[in-house]
Amino acid sequence: MYLLSVHQKKVTIELVGKEKIENKQKHLEELSSASLVYKGVVSAGELEGVLPNLKELDLTGNLLPDWEAVNLICEQLPALRILDLSRNRMQLLGNLYPALVHLHTLVLNFCQINWGQVEILKHSLLELEELHLCGNELSVFEVKEGHDYIDGFERLRLLNLENNHIEAWEEILKLSRLESLEQLQVSYNELKEIFYPKETGHGWDKRPFVSLRCLLLAGNAIDNWSSFDALNMFPNLMEVRVSDNPLTDLHVGGAPRFILVARLANILVLNGSDIKQRERKDSEIRYVHYVMKTMPRSEEEERVRIHPRFLELKKLHDLDEEQPYLRKDAGPSRMSDNLRTVTIVCVAPSMGEKAPCMKKLPLSTTIGKLKLICESLFKIKPSRQRLFLREPDVPVPVALGDDLESLSDVGVGFESTILVDEL
Repeated sequence: MYLLSVHQKKVTIELVGKEKIENKQKHLEELSSASLVYKGVVSAGELEGVLPNLKELDLTGNLLPDWEAVNLICEQLPALRILDLSRNRMQLLGNLYPALVHLHTLVLNFCQINWGQVEILKHSLLELEELHLCGNELSVFEVKEGHDYIDGFERLRLLNLENNHIEAWEEILKLSRLESLEQLQVSYNELKEIFYPKETGHGWDKRPFVSLRCLLLAGNAIDNWSSFDALNMFPNLMEVRVSDNPLTDLHVGGAPRFILVARLANILVLNGSDIKQRERKDSEIRYVHYVMKTMPRSEEEERVRIHPRFLELKKLHDLDEEQPYLRKDAGPSRMSDNLRTVTIVCVAPSMGEKAPCMKKLPLSTTIGKLKLICESLFKIKPSRQRLFLREPDVPVPVALGDDLESLSDVGVGFESTILVDEL
């Protein structure tokens, strides 16, 4: 094997580790994983004793006709724990498939399977911990007659329902009694609201979603703050993903990250990024500033209704209504108290490398005035500037889009950096 160089000379290619791979493939009894993607597999064949240690098998995009064939495959692979059957169209010909009992992970993405079929299969999946059902056009969860909730799946920790057509949150609530469920993925559905149920029903003494730690809700149609505030009621929820919803999509005027961090009291991971203690404190203080600026004190009841954590956070951080960026115990105001040394960095590609600039600015400086300062430093017209605020321990810089906001309003601290980009 060879490639031609830029001077049309042959350059020999050596496959590193070829002998090791070939030697490993000769000893099928030691093989722990195998992939037969789009290979036209229609049956189990004779596998008994051939792959005694195979733990993971990917059969995506094959031609398996029914669950009897799947059962036969599992029967001849005693160590199998992870099975991917995505893009197969298998008929259910019976009610029990005993060889599936040892599976821990089952992937059924794009299989045109409905929840009624899952209800039948669950009696054979007693040890299942992960179930993936993406892209199956699911919209409702059929439950047993006389029942309002889904039962069984006693060991199920992760349920992936992404890319379906679930619109009603009431359907998701049917999963609320799965005691072991820790991660629920419902991104890219059609959900419009979230709420936490007040009652769990008769014969149930535990809170709904008692073990849920991670809830992925990206790409839905959630457009009301009460839905996000409801996430504070989940007893053990620590991670959420809410990007690409109408309220959070920055491309259509959605809320910036600091508002989400402040409103979600117990969340430790937001949209895939850790919320460090420093970011939470800065976000909560900035959020209180934002509420006090956008809603006058005379509308106190409305403030509390729209911003349920406002009074709690105002008290927690000891913020004054008249001078929100000063602590009450700060003593007499000095000019130095209202100044911040800010690092300004130009990141516009067209400007090449520019040395960072340090400026000591009053907290009353508006974003509009800051753009004029940046123009004098980097020769970029204010109308062409995009400014971002970067804080230590905060993974994503925050866009500064309102020219009338002050440095105090946007929460500029003692270690803040302003990034200057060009449109």
